[in-house]
Amino acid sequence: MAKAKRPAAHCFPTAAKHAPVITLFFIWRLMGEPRHAYSLIKDIRDVGFLKCKPSTVYALLSKMEEAGLVRSHVVTKGSRMRRLYQTTAKGASLLASTKASRIKGVWREFVQYLLSPQ
Repeated sequence: MAKAKRPAAHCFPTAAKHAPVITLFFIWRLMGEPRHAYSLIKDIRDVGFLKCKPSTVYALLSKMEEAGLVRSHVVTKGSRMRRLYQTTAKGASLLASTKASRIKGVWREFVQYLLSPQ
């Protein structure tokens, strides 16, 4: 029996298949103002329940850029160069479609529990 294919809008690109939660987190954090990778590393540490090495963050951002989910550009300030990342329309669309189609059931209950006052 052949497996039914999901519509393309609900499929994660290769960049997100192995780390979908972190990928979605990065897309969300990179909406609006461009940010550098170190700020994402700090955000992950602030969340507290995910551990991620800087090399993993840079590798994932590179894969996300190849997939068209984020774009980057280099900014020079004095002798210091920084690569800034920002969500693309494709990345924002992935986040929106995931929110609409996948954040339901037990996952939605879990998130609501985390957000509810104790």
